[in-house]
Amino acid sequence: MGRLSRSVLALVLALVLAPALATPVAAFDGFGQMTADSTYGVEMRFGVELKGSAPDHLELLLRIGADEGSFVAPVTPDGASAEFRWDAATSYVTPNTHVAYRWRATVGDRTILSPERTLLYDDDRPGLDWHTAEIGDATVHFYGNAESQARRFGELSAGGASRAEDLLGHDLTGPIDIFVYDGRDEFFGALGPSAREWTGAATFPELRTIFMWLQGGASDYLDTTIVHEVTHVVFHDATTNPFHEPATWLNEGFAVWSERQSADEQRSTVEFEASGGGLFAFDAITDRSPIGTRGSSLSYAMGTTMIDMIITRFGRGAIAGIAEAYRSGASDADALEAGTGESADQLYADYYTEFGVEEPKPIQPAEIQPSNVRTPGGSGGVGAPGASPTPVGSAAGSPRGEPAVTVLLVPVILLVVAALAGAAWVARRRAARRTEEP
Repeated sequence: MGRLSRSVLALVLALVLAPALATPVAAFDGFGQMTADSTYGVEMRFGVELKGSAPDHLELLLRIGADEGSFVAPVTPDGASAEFRWDAATSYVTPNTHVAYRWRATVGDRTILSPERTLLYDDDRPGLDWHTAEIGDATVHFYGNAESQARRFGELSAGGASRAEDLLGHDLTGPIDIFVYDGRDEFFGALGPSAREWTGAATFPELRTIFMWLQGGASDYLDTTIVHEVTHVVFHDATTNPFHEPATWLNEGFAVWSERQSADEQRSTVEFEASGGGLFAFDAITDRSPIGTRGSSLSYAMGTTMIDMIITRFGRGAIAGIAEAYRSGASDADALEAGTGESADQLYADYYTEFGVEEPKPIQPAEIQPSNVRTPGGSGGVGAPGASPTPVGSAAGSPRGEPAVTVLLVPVILLVVAALAGAAWVARRRAARRTEEP
C-alpha cells in the first residue's frame, strides 16, 4: 500500500472513530450559585455558575429600585461561570437602592430563568462607620458623633409622619430609612452629580429614603426640614397611582404646610409678589418648580397658601379626599374637585381673588414671520420682499453663480485624465519592448 493510500486510510479512520472517542459535552443544565456585591460609587458585580456547557445566549436582568421594567445586559460566559459589572462611577445609582437581579439563558427555543435575588446597593465608602437606631417607623443611620442629632431626627420624623397620616387619611406603607451625613463631600457624594449646591436634605420617596446633612442649616431649620421630608414619603404613599404624579405645587405645598401646620410665613411671600411682579399660574408649577431663588420660593409659597385655603374653607377632610382621588388615578383637576366639591378652575380663581390679583392668562405664541434668509441662486426666502438677488459665494465670471470650486474642478479633471492616458501609453510601450526582446 502506497504512502498516499495509507494517509487516506488513517484520515478516514480518524473521522469515523472521532465521535466515539471524543468526550461527550454536557448540555446547559441550569444555574448554580449566584453572587452579588458592590462598592459604592465604583461598581456592582453579579456572578453565576453555569451547569453543563454554556447556553446559546446569556443575559442578566436588573430591576433597579421601584422601576417596573428591567435593564437587560448580554453577558458572555467564561467557561463554567459568567460575570457582569455595572460601572457605578459613570451610571449613578442612589444609595440604599434595592437591585433585583436574575439570569436568563436561551438554549434553542427554550428560555431558562434563575431565581430572583436582591442586592442592597449601600453607601460603604471608607470612613462611614454606620450605626443604626430604630425609632417609630424610621431606621436612622449615622456615623461619627452624630448619634444624638440622628435620634432627634428619628423622633421628629415619627411625629411628622403621624400628623401627615392623619391629614391624608392614609398610613405609611412601609418603614423609612434616614441617613445622617456630617461632611459635605459625603452628603453630596450620596446625592449624585445632579444635586443642586444649595441642597440641605433630599428625599427619594420611591426608595423610602431621606438624606440629611448636619451642616445644611441651623438646628431649627433641620428640625422643620426632617418633618418636611418625611411628609413627602407619606404623601407618596397616600397618592400613588399607576398614571401620573400629583401636581408639584400640591406635593411641596403640603410638605411646607406640615412643617408648622400653617402658612403664615409663606403668605407674606405671596402678598409681596402679588403687589409687584405677579404670581404664577398653577399650571406653570404643576410639573416642577422653577429654578432660582424667587421662582422656587414663590412656587412653594403658593402651594402652601393654597393648601391652607383648602383646609380653612373645606376642612381637613378635603386633603384626605384629594389623596383618595389620586389613588384611584384621578387627574389633578378631578382630584381637587373630589376633595373640595369645587372645580379646579374655581379654586384657582378664588385664590387669585384672595390675593387681589388677576388670574394669569396663557401667553399666545407670536406669529412666525416669513423667512428672509437669502438662498444661493438669487432668490430670497418665501415672502421676503426686498431680499438681495446677489448670489452668496458665487465665482467671478460664472454667469449662473456656481461656487468657485465647480469652475476649478474642470482643469483639475482634465489634468488627471491626461496623466492617466500618458501612464497607459508608457505602460504599453514597455510591454511592447519586452515582447520584441529575444
